[in-house]
Amino acid sequence: MTGDKARPRWRLTKPLRARIRAGHPWIYDRALEPPRGLVAGDLVTITDDEGPVATALADPTSPIRARVLDGPGAVIDRGWVQARTEAAAARRSRDPLLIGCTGWRLVHGEADACPGLVVDRYVDTAVIVFDGPAAAAFWRPYLPDVLQGLERGGAELHHVWVRGERRDRGGSEAVRGDPPAKITIAEDEARFAVDVRAGQKTGFFLDQRENRRTIRRHAAGSSVLNVFAYTGGFSLHAALGGATRVTSVDIAAPALAGLETNLALSGLPGDSHERVAIDAFEYLARAHQQGRRWDLVIVDPPSFAPSERAKPAALAAYRKLVIAALGVVEPGGRFALASCSSHVTEADLFEVVAGLERVPGTTTARLRLAAGAASDHPVVPAFPEGRYLKFLLFDLG
Repeated sequence: MTGDKARPRWRLTKPLRARIRAGHPWIYDRALEPPRGLVAGDLVTITDDEGPVATALADPTSPIRARVLDGPGAVIDRGWVQARTEAAAARRSRDPLLIGCTGWRLVHGEADACPGLVVDRYVDTAVIVFDGPAAAAFWRPYLPDVLQGLERGGAELHHVWVRGERRDRGGSEAVRGDPPAKITIAEDEARFAVDVRAGQKTGFFLDQRENRRTIRRHAAGSSVLNVFAYTGGFSLHAALGGATRVTSVDIAAPALAGLETNLALSGLPGDSHERVAIDAFEYLARAHQQGRRWDLVIVDPPSFAPSERAKPAALAAYRKLVIAALGVVEPGGRFALASCSSHVTEADLFEVVAGLERVPGTTTARLRLAAGAASDHPVVPAFPEGRYLKFLLFDLG
């Protein structure tokens, strides 16, 4: 493609030049003139009263109307794509925190200057997801160049599975090799069987890697309850860290069957691990009534706030969940809370926990650690919306 002379111009209605130049990659609908004749995936030049501001990817029907690709006049072509993905893969190849792991994120969308593109690697298989129709329209024709860049950056990929647009898996297909239905990945001594075709996200929650390692360091000699356990990421690391017993709760029985598989793959005995397929809130209520308690309780729920409009209800749900979880923590124990919603901030979660100080029967919580996503899920400082994952570990009492 050529520079900006061949592209439509889209005018800002708000003074965002400095923000965009600082690295914020999103332009919302309220900050742009109405789109005229644009379709998802078009390249446009963003302008203001001073002239061109950026080259962007248009998404006329999304609240995020444009995603910044580069500066004004940038040539967006095969070489541009290869350079961006090569740089992203090379950063992972130099990351010491990925040593001992065979599953990690190769491209993290906007944070790797590849807006709307996610690529995860499971051993020698890449799984690709596009964040919406504009990203799919732009990136799909460039897939050979995406892969060439990744391989130049050090990724060895024998199989490639495209899962299509996020929340719409209708476009899933193999574009290289024949990806196996299940791939076993290593995360230190833990082993996980990953369903790259139908599992949640791209098959596994890679972003919680460092937080799972944190739980491992805090689990020795403790009883551990993992709520919303999925296939047992936190549970396995707790067991490997020396937990005396582990209870995993998830409403999905197939997920717990996967946990059982992962225990066996990791050489961990199943008899010290309790697995319960039940709604989390129901389980916590029963456990409280029965007087059951654990030294370390982990709650990592799905997103309660898919939109800003849902945030008040989400905070009420977090409050209910935290109250229920704290009711089953041993005196002097620890409590871990995670949120994967970008609309719920770390400050929001602090406020939820702080508010419980006024609830009769609750104990004082002291923050031991605050963390986010693993290092292969970087955050651009000018783009705080990219810090979607929060992980808080508290001492109680």
